[in-house]
Amino acid sequence: MSERKQNKKIDKRAPVIVGVGDLVDRSKEDGLNPQELLAKACEHAIQDSGIKELNKHIDYLGVVRFTVDFLTATNQSNFQYSNFPRTLANKLNVSAKNEVYAPMGGNSPQVLLEDALVKISTGETDCALLSGGEALQTMIAKLKAGMSLDWLDEPGGSPEMIGNNDIGFSDHEKLHGMDLPTNVYPLFAQALRKREKKTAAAHLDECSVLFSEFSKIASKNPYSWFPSYRNAREIAEETSNNRMVGFPYTKYLNSVIRVNMASAFILMSQSKADELNVVENKRVYVHGCSILNDIWNVTERPNFFSSPAIKTCVNQSLDQAEISLSDIKHFDLYSCFPSAVQIAKKELSIPEDKKDLTVTGGLPYFGGPGNSYTMFSTTEMVRQLRKNPQTYGLLTANSWFITKHAALVMSTIPAKPFEKINNSSLQKDINSKAIQNFTETPSGKGKIDTYTVVNGRKGLEFALIIGSLEDGTRFIANSEKDEILLNNMIKNEMLDAKVSVSQKQGKNIFNLI
Repeated sequence: MSERKQNKKIDKRAPVIVGVGDLVDRSKEDGLNPQELLAKACEHAIQDSGIKELNKHIDYLGVVRFTVDFLTATNQSNFQYSNFPRTLANKLNVSAKNEVYAPMGGNSPQVLLEDALVKISTGETDCALLSGGEALQTMIAKLKAGMSLDWLDEPGGSPEMIGNNDIGFSDHEKLHGMDLPTNVYPLFAQALRKREKKTAAAHLDECSVLFSEFSKIASKNPYSWFPSYRNAREIAEETSNNRMVGFPYTKYLNSVIRVNMASAFILMSQSKADELNVVENKRVYVHGCSILNDIWNVTERPNFFSSPAIKTCVNQSLDQAEISLSDIKHFDLYSCFPSAVQIAKKELSIPEDKKDLTVTGGLPYFGGPGNSYTMFSTTEMVRQLRKNPQTYGLLTANSWFITKHAALVMSTIPAKPFEKINNSSLQKDINSKAIQNFTETPSGKGKIDTYTVVNGRKGLEFALIIGSLEDGTRFIANSEKDEILLNNMIKNEMLDAKVSVSQKQGKNIFNLI
């Protein structure tokens, strides 16, 4: 790290995080509602800042979109907050000129953060409060018990909606089951092991060893939803508590979204922090932030084992920070499923034997509160950097199916004012790589390029494949519900297996040949 970087002059518009707060509510039917949950996390962040009457200084209040508040949610009608930022502001006695609601997706906190960074660096905003979380455990418990929800508020006004709220799959992909992360990330897993010429068993063992290390960190984190260590054998072994979900992933390799968790942090300009006498050891600066997408539809990507967008995001964030990856001491790679971590590791050339890739414990163990996980990785990164001043931390975000990405670099070392990266030309370049030989109506013989077998709570359901016809045309297809076939696809190698495909009742159906 350069001496110039360490001794850089502090700029008054440099954005700095001065307070963080997290909350875990393990209640079920009697749990906190979303407003109460986020308000308590915000109160913790305000208290952590050490600033008296901070609520009088907050002029930007941003909230990460709740997963239930999106058109694909089955219970959207139970979430009736017309302007959640103002609902939260009223609860906290805050009057903010900027009321911002972020989009759907795992990179939503960075979309929100980037917006606040720009407004602070340009002088439009002085002090921002950002928050996000989920109360899905309580919501589901109440609905299952036949209880009504009082999750509604009409405070007036409309929040500023930012970011991309497009659905992350096509109608054709949804028809064949490619609308659920539990079905799609296993496709990436199989593509990875095919490229590495590994058996399904060897790949499962590798994933289990990787995520056992995440579990170890979660076991020591007081904010973890599952604060217990799981060894690699426990993660890999199928049991009544650890069923296969989407082959080759067991339940313990899947993100857990049914949680009650909330997080918040306070971001302000360097001059505002000086004005409010924020102590130096509370200050953590944002040095780099980048947001970029991979090709939107999975079926149109050149392959299923890479991510040009996450590689570019991280490199851009490092460039903004004027450092290299070797300067990073603390990592948090988005960890909804092992394939997300493995692809990021490969794109960033992180050594295979590096174990400390999370500061929280990861989404399957720390918890995966919908769109808000990286709120928590941000707050925990702040704590780690405060404990280890003059070091750098990097976190990544991922949304839909390795689709929307973000990267963030932070340090206690002072930063310069933030400048938003214009990625429009890079985005066009990535999008231009989409394949042109995909068909929705395949017919004839072909082979399996990647696949999964979907296992529901009541047993095996169907197989999902992405394949190539003999002329190279790509297609997706399902199997029929045939337990003999599905068990065969789990027990035997099916990559490059020969198939025939045709349409039946509007769907593509394949058979092994």
